[in-house]
Amino acid sequence: MGQLDGQAVGAGTWAAVSGVVYGYLFGLLVLVAASLVTVPLTAGLIRLFGGSWGSILDTTSTTLLALGVGAYAAGLKVTPVVAARAGYHLRLARRATTALGGALIAGYALFCWSGTLHWTAIAILLSLPAWFVVGAWRATAAAFPSRRWRLQVLGLAFLIVPLGLVLGASQEPQGGGSMAWFPGVERIGLPTPEAVATAQDIESGSATGAGIASMHTVIRDRAVLAGWRDLRVEAWRGVGQVGGIDPTLMAVDAVADRPFAIGPAAVGLPGQTPFEPLSSGTAAPRGAVELGGSVRIDRSPSVSLAWIAITGIGTDGRRYIINGPSFESTAFSGTTWDWLTAVVEGR
Repeated sequence: MGQLDGQAVGAGTWAAVSGVVYGYLFGLLVLVAASLVTVPLTAGLIRLFGGSWGSILDTTSTTLLALGVGAYAAGLKVTPVVAARAGYHLRLARRATTALGGALIAGYALFCWSGTLHWTAIAILLSLPAWFVVGAWRATAAAFPSRRWRLQVLGLAFLIVPLGLVLGASQEPQGGGSMAWFPGVERIGLPTPEAVATAQDIESGSATGAGIASMHTVIRDRAVLAGWRDLRVEAWRGVGQVGGIDPTLMAVDAVADRPFAIGPAAVGLPGQTPFEPLSSGTAAPRGAVELGGSVRIDRSPSVSLAWIAITGIGTDGRRYIINGPSFESTAFSGTTWDWLTAVVEGR
């Protein structure tokens, strides 16, 4: 009986994996087909009547919905396989597969799947165990997937994949240069002192990658920062939409009274700046140093636009903006558990 149970577990595992693959492919192809039809139509209506583009069914949501179909298909396939190999009645087998499979998928949805998340994606992830349970409970003795099901997947693939390769395009997070005149920037810090601003080289900027916003500037004379303390990179929650109809509506959130994320900034040693020569082709001034740092901006569910600045406390005890601010679009990235923890903590 132990050997038989082991065979049942092995066969059930393979059935679950293959069922997820079939279901995922089918669901993804159907969703992509629907997107290729509805997205151009919706975009055309938006251009015709005015408004801004926004969709809850982005790439993450589409992928997770397809994964839900895969979980449903896995439930359909694994229950009869386990029943047949273990010699159990289908009703008895489904009780075990729904409980065990549902628990495993719940753990995967909470702690294992990681990526860009929002409320829609969280809702789909938390529903994944239910997809499997429904599939396992509806399972019959008939073989799954059927020949018709396989042909549907192949037909959709031959139709959708070439069209998707032609029309598909990726969108990277957008950012901008220094925006000191936008509303609310004064809460980040006082304007850059003239002596510090004059000592800064034009070689400065910011960049974002893997949820990390970095900012740097080249200081010609390190002496202008003598006596400064608590140098750091701050990220403040913003409002508005990068690339929206009216970019002047972007601002530091009026209710934000402190940065939502802080990272360290430091002044390098002379000769250790990576800007020799500068990207403009000129040599860095003798004695120039880099002031820079980074901050993680993808761990706050409530933030989609971040304002980044290097700040420090001057010799008079007040905080000043040394470089920036610049804006960066962002989105939460992590597991469902990370998201829920951040929400509870009010981030």
